[in-house]
Amino acid sequence: MLLSRLWKRAASRTAKDTAVWSGTQPSAAHETYEAHETYEAHAHQSGQAPEQAGISKHPEIWFFGGKGGVGKTSCAAAQALALAEKGEATLLVSTDPAHNLGDLFGAIGGKPCNIAPRLDVMELDPERECDRYLEAVRQRIVPLVSGERSATVMRQLELSRHAPGTSEAALFDALVEIILTPPAPLEDEAPHYRHILFDTAPSGHTIRLLSLPEVLGGWLEGMLGQRRRAVAERSLWLDSQQASETPGEEAPEDPISEALEQRRTRYAALRQRLSDTRRARVILVSTPEKLPCLETTRTREALEAHGLAVGGLIINQCLPEPAAQGAGGSPSTPHESLDDWVATWREQQQHWAARLEEAFADRPRLRLLRQPQLPEDRASLAPLVAQFTAFRPWAPAPAASSCGCAAPAR
Repeated sequence: MLLSRLWKRAASRTAKDTAVWSGTQPSAAHETYEAHETYEAHAHQSGQAPEQAGISKHPEIWFFGGKGGVGKTSCAAAQALALAEKGEATLLVSTDPAHNLGDLFGAIGGKPCNIAPRLDVMELDPERECDRYLEAVRQRIVPLVSGERSATVMRQLELSRHAPGTSEAALFDALVEIILTPPAPLEDEAPHYRHILFDTAPSGHTIRLLSLPEVLGGWLEGMLGQRRRAVAERSLWLDSQQASETPGEEAPEDPISEALEQRRTRYAALRQRLSDTRRARVILVSTPEKLPCLETTRTREALEAHGLAVGGLIINQCLPEPAAQGAGGSPSTPHESLDDWVATWREQQQHWAARLEEAFADRPRLRLLRQPQLPEDRASLAPLVAQFTAFRPWAPAPAASSCGCAAPAR
């Protein structure tokens, strides 16, 4: 009887823990890991090595991050267009709740839509992803609870919609899905995407998002340990009952442990993918100003502390050098004041640009001049696309080198 009470108490406590976990952590309802393994095997179907078949085992993952307002969206869009124009199938995804891709390319939904040859674009909508995520969690919980407890759990799950972290968990779940089992390109010419680019929210959000696989890995280990202890108590009680009632019958499998193990497997796969410095990187975007410069430097340190590779730096919105003064009389006083103001601004930019160049001396760097017209559509991105065509992110060299800044040839 004592063991029976212990088991009931542990099961009740675990059900509550599971409800909380399900409402605030990414769902594993869409278990597509086996499909991911099938996707990985695609490169070998032709009987050739992936390089010979022109197929990469995994798409290259790019995250464009940085302080708000520095031009992440424009840079991510220009890089995506540059890759697509080279004939490489590319998917551009916005994870920023304040979407801007739609402002550049027109109406974009939560599923890929083709906007240019070999370029598909999608925006992850937090509300829609939250609905999808909570519904998946609900479907997973239904078989585990019944009666009054079911109504209580479902009510708590609905309340969790507005809990801190739920939207982030839903977006993270969608991100896991895209990276591990990417959708097929809308154009039939390419069997899968060569590149997946993420236009992310400002730096703090990006760091939290990309560090979740590592953080949740430890969290899941703790959850599995607690669940195993509860199952062990249950097994002791069942063994004593079965010995007298149904000898030889095995205890049923535990669905909660199975779900936790599946989730841990997915996060381990994601962690491995993001830590592959040859095929995953973060491109940081900054303007040559004090606050963006200092935040960009801190962001690099935080990302590398989590084992994520910083693949390069974009110094955006740099003022051009002054044009030679034309012949004629001396400029008017208002003109002189404006020139002095711009000269002071340029001097400040040069100082902070030099600081950024020094902090990222071991990474590829690209300076972008401030354009007369800010990007408003695909056509106005053309000057940026031309500059990103030659940009190559950092990747570790296969052999020791003195610099290590150049990526291997594609």
